[in-house]
Amino acid sequence: MNKNDHIDIVGWVLLICLFSLLTYAGYLSYKSIDWTVLKRLEATKLILPSPLLASPSATLSSPSARPIQL
Repeated sequence: MNKNDHIDIVGWVLLICLFSLLTYAGYLSYKSIDWTVLKRLEATKLILPSPLLASPSATLSSPSARPIQL
């Protein structure tokens, strides 16, 4: 890249359009949040399923646990 390579007017216009559209999209997404539903979801208790515990014999007999024989 030379010292004289700079962003021309078209590049500046494209950058300004990009950032202004991103700002407008962020504003629209912020305004579309239904805060009452969000507060109600945050207030409910989270119920997670219990993790499945594998038996030790099942992990030893799996093919991925056996050493590779050369």
